[in-house]
Amino acid sequence: MSKVSMAKAAKMFEVSRPTLAKHREQGKISGEKLGDAWQFDIAELARVYPRRGASTETPAPSLHADLADDDRGVAADLQAEIRVLQAKLEAAERVAEERGRHIDDLRRALAKPEQAPSKPEPVAPQGLWQRLFGGR
Repeated sequence: MSKVSMAKAAKMFEVSRPTLAKHREQGKISGEKLGDAWQFDIAELARVYPRRGASTETPAPSLHADLADDDRGVAADLQAEIRVLQAKLEAAERVAEERGRHIDDLRRALAKPEQAPSKPEPVAPQGLWQRLFGGR
């Protein structure tokens, strides 16, 4: 997974550095300290910080001119992976909706549960004479 510095992360996702630091301390995002600098995973940042003014779809980090050539290649790969994952998510949501409709159909098809049968009236115990000679 591709990692970026705090400055690049702040620029890519339009979030301030203090916000990134606060969210790292709170555990909302994770970071890796390399030397004196923090590095953040682009995919995790994209999950946590939706792009401003974007739709509710999963945001994809945009390619910036200040990225090095190899970083642009990694970003392009990540964007392609994001598109694949979005397609898989949409397919999974369609399957879940279909299964939900099927479950609702099956619930409607089931018979209504009947009320529990009432207990039979208790029978008075018969004495020996009634058991032997048939209660005459």
